[in-house]
Amino acid sequence: MRRRDGDSAANRLLLIEPNLRGPSAHYADFVRSLGESCGDERLEVYAHPDADAMLGAMPGVDVTLQEPRVGLPLAEWRTIMREVRAGNPFLVLTADARHACAITMAAAFTGTDPRSARLFFHRPPTTTRDQYLFPLTWAARQHSLAVTSTEQVAESLRSLGWRRVVCVPYPAVGPATAPEPAPFRHLLMAGAARLNKGLDLVAGLAETWAAEGRSIPLLVQVSQKHADRHGHREGEVVRALLASGYRGLVADDTAPDRAAYLSRFAGALVLAPYAREQFASQVSGIVLDALLNGAPVIATAGTWPGAQVERFGAGETISERSPAALAQAIELVLADWDGYSARACEAGRTLAREHDPANLLRVLCAR
Repeated sequence: MRRRDGDSAANRLLLIEPNLRGPSAHYADFVRSLGESCGDERLEVYAHPDADAMLGAMPGVDVTLQEPRVGLPLAEWRTIMREVRAGNPFLVLTADARHACAITMAAAFTGTDPRSARLFFHRPPTTTRDQYLFPLTWAARQHSLAVTSTEQVAESLRSLGWRRVVCVPYPAVGPATAPEPAPFRHLLMAGAARLNKGLDLVAGLAETWAAEGRSIPLLVQVSQKHADRHGHREGEVVRALLASGYRGLVADDTAPDRAAYLSRFAGALVLAPYAREQFASQVSGIVLDALLNGAPVIATAGTWPGAQVERFGAGETISERSPAALAQAIELVLADWDGYSARACEAGRTLAREHDPANLLRVLCAR
């Protein structure tokens, strides 16, 4: 593995995420935010081979050069078992019962205490697979550190017998200068559009506005590949959106780089009518980025994004997930754009302090 002269296990934290391969999505944002704040610690990342160039440009981050490095479960398990045996601190970026099982097996085979393992849970480990593997996770639940960013997930973990649970705000780095209100520029559905993020509502909104002859700019990241990646129904909704004839629609079929992605929040009203089933207890990195950059948000009531919007008055929430409710919320925000924009900027300044990655690093690097 690549390591600077003088580095040692004493100031090394290994991040395990074999699916990390490019500069976009929450994997990269998570690693980038920690790397920029790591100080004396040195971060190593077990990642996909394609991530070498991207991670090499991140301050404070090295990429392991172990083989095999593709995202195969066996390779990931081998890495976990080796680190448990050595007693080295490591973090699984996207944890579930599979990783807790690997930690438990490593502890059983080597007779070691897996206290050095840290697992970041983005959602409760309650899927069918999680339930099936639950009996094989006892050592991890007793000794390893479970980390999450919402109290709902933390309570779920405690109810499942995890003894060491810490809730820390999701790591994120705001802009170099505090956000300032900007004139309205466009509606924005940031990130890859999906059904659980309200793609069907946005498509319905576009069809209605096309019939009404409206033309408010609407930027959506969609691709014909949605059908292959996310299912037949999602592909149909994408096709309906693209065929809506809405004059204000700007469809982008490629993921922007980090700088272009962040630039889209300037003057944007962000549409985040996410499904409650998934986002009641799950942080949205996109909504966090929006508020950090001073962009008002329309979110679903009863979700983590909705709670942030209501806390600061930085947008509107909808109780009914429908195109009509979404349209009404948009009208409310646009009618008082200056007020909503100012409150979103204040939210950004507060959230930048609360979500400072240094808060998470202190937990992860405690020996």
